[in-house]
Amino acid sequence: MSESENETSQRSAPLPREVYARRRMLLGLSIVAGLMAVIFAVQALSSDSGPRSTSLASDQGELTPSTPQDPALSTTMSPEITTMSPEITTTTTLVIEGPPRVSIYGDSLAAGFGGLLKSLLDQQGITTFLATKGSSGLSQPGFFDWPNHLNVWVPQENAGVVVIGLGANDGQDVKADGQSYSTNDPEWSVEYERRVTELVTLVTSQGRTLVWVGTPDVKAKRFRANLGILRTATKNAIDAARANGADVVYLDTWNLFLGLDGNYSQYVIDPSDAKRKKSRDSDGFHLSLAGNKILAASITAEINAAFERRAAQ
Repeated sequence: MSESENETSQRSAPLPREVYARRRMLLGLSIVAGLMAVIFAVQALSSDSGPRSTSLASDQGELTPSTPQDPALSTTMSPEITTMSPEITTTTTLVIEGPPRVSIYGDSLAAGFGGLLKSLLDQQGITTFLATKGSSGLSQPGFFDWPNHLNVWVPQENAGVVVIGLGANDGQDVKADGQSYSTNDPEWSVEYERRVTELVTLVTSQGRTLVWVGTPDVKAKRFRANLGILRTATKNAIDAARANGADVVYLDTWNLFLGLDGNYSQYVIDPSDAKRKKSRDSDGFHLSLAGNKILAASITAEINAAFERRAAQ
C-alpha cells in the first residue's frame, strides 16, 4: 500500500464512540444556548416597546364606559376621558400653598370650554389640571363615578380653586333606595341635590373654593324642561352649601346665553367687544368656539375673584 493510500485509509477510519458522544453533547448545548439567546432577545424587545403609563393613565385604562340611558342627550359626546396636567410634580398633601393652582373637571361641555380656560389661566401663571369625560354626569355613577374619581384627583392636584361643569347628561331618571325616579318626581330633585351636595362637600371641606358651571338652556323643549328642573336642584344645593359656610359659586350659564328676548337663541352679545356672535353648535345645545370663549372668560373672572378672596383671608 502506498503512502497516499495509507493516509486515505486513516482518514476514513471510524472515530471512537466517545468522540461521537462528546460531539453530540457539544452540538446539543450549542442549540440550547442559541434558543435561549433568541428568547431573551424577544423578551427585551417586547419590554422596550410596551406602553408606559402614569397613575392617571392606568386609571383611564380601567374605565369601561357603558351606554347612557338616553343616547339622544350625548350623541356628540366622546366616550373617552381626557386629561391635561401640568408638567410639574403634583403633591398629595392637603395643605394649599405655593403658586396658584386650578383644577377643571366635567363632561363634554367642560371639554368645550376647558382647553380655552386652561390657556387663559396658563397665561396668568396659574398651574392648571383638566380632566373631562364625555357623556358623564351625576345621574349614572355606573357609567362614570365622579365622586370616586374626585376623591383621588382633588387632593392629588391640591388646587386652591376647583371648577366643575356637570349636568348636561343628567336630565334623565335616577335611582335612589332601589327606586327609579324621573325628573318630574319630587324625589328626583331631592336625590340630585344630595349628589351635588356630596361633590360640593368633597371639594370645599378642606378649604378649597368651588366654581360650579351650570348648563346653558337648549332648543329642544323636553330637554329644556329637564335641564330647568336640574338647574333649580343644583342651585338649591349650592345655596344651602353656601349658607353652611362652603366657599362655592354657581355660574349661571343658562342666563349667560339667553337671547335678547330672554329665550333660547343661537346668538348672543359678546361682552368683550359688544358684538353679536353665534354661540351655539348645530345640535342646539353645545357651545360654539365663540360661545366657549365667552364662557371661559366668565369662569376666569370668577376664578380671579376667588383668589382675591382667598388672599384677603
